[in-house]
Amino acid sequence: MFDPSKTIVIANPMARHGFVGDHWPELSARIREALGPVDLQLTASQGDGLRMGKEAIANGARTIVSFGGDGTHSEVVDGIMQSGLNKEVTLGVLHAGTGGDFRRLIPGTEELESACAVIRDKPAVPIDIGWAQYVHDEGHTAGRFFLNIASMGMGGLVDRFVAASKSKSAGKAKYFKAVLRAQMKYKPARIRMRIDGKDEGEHDISNLCVCNGRWAGGSMMFAPEARVADGMFDVVLIRATSTLRGLPVMAGLYKGTHVRSPLVRTYRGRHVEVDMIANTAWMDIDGEAPGIGPAEFRIHDHALRVIGIGSEFL
Repeated sequence: MFDPSKTIVIANPMARHGFVGDHWPELSARIREALGPVDLQLTASQGDGLRMGKEAIANGARTIVSFGGDGTHSEVVDGIMQSGLNKEVTLGVLHAGTGGDFRRLIPGTEELESACAVIRDKPAVPIDIGWAQYVHDEGHTAGRFFLNIASMGMGGLVDRFVAASKSKSAGKAKYFKAVLRAQMKYKPARIRMRIDGKDEGEHDISNLCVCNGRWAGGSMMFAPEARVADGMFDVVLIRATSTLRGLPVMAGLYKGTHVRSPLVRTYRGRHVEVDMIANTAWMDIDGEAPGIGPAEFRIHDHALRVIGIGSEFL
């Protein structure tokens, strides 16, 4: 049962181009009207979601609500998992981001009041959480938990263009423009991949996506059959090709039909290892760009309870 006295809302004031921070007095009042006297905190810099989540759990919070975009949700999840009490804690999601891809798995979260009602009234279900290890931009090996989708190849370059964009376009339009720009700049990475110890060979990739959820990049359906509680990653490899040949694949991503293309291979597994052979594979982890390959991915079964996940995604 939802208990506001053991609930914290961690909000990113920069979400949706600063909308959350600009309207915080009104938004916080609406959240408390819907959820009761919950603790409300604003992040101030990258990493605060992780730190605040861990501190809140140490202080007795058992429902952590993330209010922001996919990057905020991912940071909060990383903090919950690092706390070591992840199976005692429940995650709620309030959407206010550019892409808003993970919240597509939670029916009824399009508006703030309805999303609060989901957190207050719907059950929590245990889902899988991913772990990624990679090379940080500063050159050292780093690792973190992720909620939705991690990828390597062109995806992290797209993230960097989105982050640098001054455009006020909606998420789908902003990501589409960034993809077109990245296609002009990206030099295909050559990788060698192993899944659950099996050598899957060398590939020149546009993107390699390790998927817990289905959507990323502002409604691109990378893994149309993925489920978040089956103990498996859906791995989608998109081969490098010319911009012209790649356009149908990119268009198909919005409907999930790209998996029919001969340029796309799909796999399933629990442990994915990727070695680098040539060029740079830019990392994307839940919409953020923390580094580059080589990389390793592992799944943690039923590691975190999340409120309101639709049954068709379990």
